[in-house]
Amino acid sequence: DEPTNYLDVEGLIQLRQLIQHCQERNTTVLMVSHDVDLINDLATDVIYFANQTLSYFPGNYRDFTGYKNQQDLHMLRQNAALSKKRNAMIQTIENVKKQPTPKRGGGAKKGHQVGVRQRKLEKMGIEKDAKGHRWKEQKAGTGIKKGSINSVDAQSRKKLSDTQLLKRGDTSVAPVPDKAVQFVFRNASSTWGEPLIMALDVGHGYGVSDNPASVVVNQVEKKEGYLFDCVDLSVDEGSIVCILGANGSGKSTLLRLLAQREAPLEGKIHNAQGVTIGYFDQHEADMLVENALGGSEVATPLSLLMSRFPQKTEQDIRGELTGFGLDPKQAATNIRFLSGGERSRLCLANLMLSDPQVLIMDEPTSHLDVESVEALIYGLKEWNGTLVMVSHDANFIRSLEGQCFVIMPEEGKLRSIPGGINYFLASFMIK
Repeated sequence: DEPTNYLDVEGLIQLRQLIQHCQERNTTVLMVSHDVDLINDLATDVIYFANQTLSYFPGNYRDFTGYKNQQDLHMLRQNAALSKKRNAMIQTIENVKKQPTPKRGGGAKKGHQVGVRQRKLEKMGIEKDAKGHRWKEQKAGTGIKKGSINSVDAQSRKKLSDTQLLKRGDTSVAPVPDKAVQFVFRNASSTWGEPLIMALDVGHGYGVSDNPASVVVNQVEKKEGYLFDCVDLSVDEGSIVCILGANGSGKSTLLRLLAQREAPLEGKIHNAQGVTIGYFDQHEADMLVENALGGSEVATPLSLLMSRFPQKTEQDIRGELTGFGLDPKQAATNIRFLSGGERSRLCLANLMLSDPQVLIMDEPTSHLDVESVEALIYGLKEWNGTLVMVSHDANFIRSLEGQCFVIMPEEGKLRSIPGGINYFLASFMIK
């Protein structure tokens, strides 16, 4: 169950080797994962779980999404054809009703014509299934299963119109996520013509002595007890920065320093005047919920945010929650029962109500499913703010097309990776 969570690149490589070894020994591997690269590289089959039903697809995630999109578009075209047919039948019924009634026996005949057409209208449904075969009620069930590009069976989701989805289906543009999984980041104000965060000669560690000795590695000095030192980083307005590195190298610590949650032992962190920074990690999301509970057993996402932002209206709060995929029912749910992904969404809604210009995010995809990760990518790419993040999800990093840096644990220095995430991964394959 989500075996890639909390693994660094070396751990991910070892996991792949383990799964490949199992496959070579004809051992079946059943897993839940949001790591698209892992699924595409190793999966032989995909089981899709929606509306309490399992659907089976041969191939990897890429094959699954291709087939599913075609299936969704087929259903949408069927719905469009059905709507056209229904409208024509309704118009025919109206025309019959408007016709003058003959004096002798015409009323019964006219009523019969209307009744026949009305019954036909009520029985109308999709005539062909996703494979082009004639629709059979006994096999496929009754009613119209309207769908979206992402999920034809997500009946509970709020959809775009069929026309909008059909237009998108004829293009190569990534589909707009359903509202049930969306992440809508409101645009940030832009008044700076300078870097929003500057780190100058920053060094930090825990349990460091007053006079730490230096350890020389390939002529590069790292102070004893320090995670890193001499770190310089400039975060420009509107940029996307991803920090990579092994577990324990200090990535999360560096994020906390940049967010000014901690003060560095050495060097200085400078923020542009008036800039607002939102900091997100799963611990923050959990603490938001735990602190809100306090002594209250009935705290909800809506009541929590209304208490934290009394200057906002209830409509504003509901709109923000909806923008992060929490519908009215979830907004009224006891926060004690929120899943990890729902807590993440609540935390992000809480952050965005402060109108941050910078988001600092530590492993934001850890508790999200594949569709939610895709929606998060879409939302962040649409946002005009500044993003600094730590992630090991290669597809997530690649999709955001940001600038990559790595903390070298042996020397404790932050190095730029000109070739991005693909170059970084390739360096491990060479080793």
